[in-house]
Amino acid sequence: MQEDDDPVIQEIPVYLSKVLAEKLFLYQYPVRPRGVSYDDSRVIQSCIKPEHQEVKLELALDLRSTNYDTSKGEQIACNVDGIAGSKNEKKTEEKFFKNDIMDKQILQSTRALPDTSKYAVAMYHDRELHITPLRGIVHLRPSFPYLDKSDKRAKEEAKDQGEDLSGEDEAQQVTVKFAQQETERKKRARERSFGYLSKKSAEEPWFETEFHNSHSEKAELERGKLYCTKVDERVNELSLGVEEYLKYLVPIEETENPSALAGRSDMSLSHLKLLPVVDQVRNLLREAKLLQFSQLVTLLGLTDDTVSLLRTVQQVAVLVQGNWVVRSDILYPKDTASSVSGVPAELMCRGRDYILYLFTQNRYVDRLRVSGVIKLPSEEIREILDQISRLRVNKGWELRLPFDKDFVSRYPEVVQRQQMWWEAKQKQLTEALREGSTGSSSPGKSRRKSNRDSSVSDNEVSGDGRPSPKRNQRRKAKCQESLSSDESGAESAHGMKQPQNNCVMGAKVPRRTNKQNIPTAVISVEPMET
Repeated sequence: MQEDDDPVIQEIPVYLSKVLAEKLFLYQYPVRPRGVSYDDSRVIQSCIKPEHQEVKLELALDLRSTNYDTSKGEQIACNVDGIAGSKNEKKTEEKFFKNDIMDKQILQSTRALPDTSKYAVAMYHDRELHITPLRGIVHLRPSFPYLDKSDKRAKEEAKDQGEDLSGEDEAQQVTVKFAQQETERKKRARERSFGYLSKKSAEEPWFETEFHNSHSEKAELERGKLYCTKVDERVNELSLGVEEYLKYLVPIEETENPSALAGRSDMSLSHLKLLPVVDQVRNLLREAKLLQFSQLVTLLGLTDDTVSLLRTVQQVAVLVQGNWVVRSDILYPKDTASSVSGVPAELMCRGRDYILYLFTQNRYVDRLRVSGVIKLPSEEIREILDQISRLRVNKGWELRLPFDKDFVSRYPEVVQRQQMWWEAKQKQLTEALREGSTGSSSPGKSRRKSNRDSSVSDNEVSGDGRPSPKRNQRRKAKCQESLSSDESGAESAHGMKQPQNNCVMGAKVPRRTNKQNIPTAVISVEPMET
């Protein structure tokens, strides 16, 4: 590209101000509407923990507002601080609402970003750009610490009245653990944990600060420090290439080992492209669960090597309606369990593969029919369906992406190979589900059922102790009814059969098949010895 193709339109001098570099924080209010700010609110108290970059603001409420319920505000203050002048009120404890009414709200911050070295505040004035680095960015949200105090007071009052004495003088089990020598890696992990950071934050005291409204004179003076005063000082012109300059603008975070990124789920595209292609595809599909081949090509930027990408994606995904779905053993690795009910990974993979097979045959899947076949908890089935489909009223669960006709027409060999794979998988699932259903039947239940059948009245037993013909007729009718109900539920969705439980104590059940391939049964009842 020639220089004439990209002419310089205007040159703007950029100045760096460091007066407020170590003190400047950016406040953001993520739950506050953009048009409704806190600029006009009266701040009663302002506190900060500079080391952990935490901020707390107490804002006064407008008690004269038509939207304020005075009686409710007094009730909340009473629950938190107790009744003024009562005997149970503790004199040493400071009242949260000093005016015996809820007259303030609390805003407390969380750190938005762990590292803000790439961010700055800019002021544009007289065709000059002045920037100041940020010390931190915090999100301020409403906090309700008085609710904890209200619950604590209610428990103490109940305990004083003798209503909660169950926990007194009860023996408690104590577990003794011996500390092991901590490695540097474990130490770094412990120092990044939530419990450690919470403990350190609690140890740091709050420092009260003086808050000035953004329209005040003091705020204007502080805002003036955002402009650089030493405008005569200049630095050497940049002598960097385009790619090197972009790396300075958007640097890539260094990692200890690129292979350690393969198991991470919170990975950016820049980190993802540091991995081998197969790991890139695996991580991308593990997060997305379902993607079209064209989307994979675009996200990974492999437009020039689609053949290699197509070979790789078949290693980590299966084809469903022209779309690629991550394999079940990648989502549920061996020797693991589901996060909801703790179902073993083997059963989760089997149930998920069965659902994927149904989607290869139909656009919609009925969850109730599926649950009767794979025998998984409803939470696990819902989790599997939510990953790749959406619920349609009066239709069932529909695959999230439409049928990819373009991929099917362009790669018929891959489609045929995947169809053969699914046919073999369907046979495996049929055998596995049949064995699982047979193994889950309980002999004890059949034995108890047989005992109930054998308990008859006196007029149904002949004089020699053998069952009368009337009793045999009743048992024969029950057996036929049981067989007919089992056979009606034996056929499941898409031709997959479930094993039938036709075992009756004291009866022989030979099986035959007629011309229509409909299972039938002929029952011959033999007298049972008394």
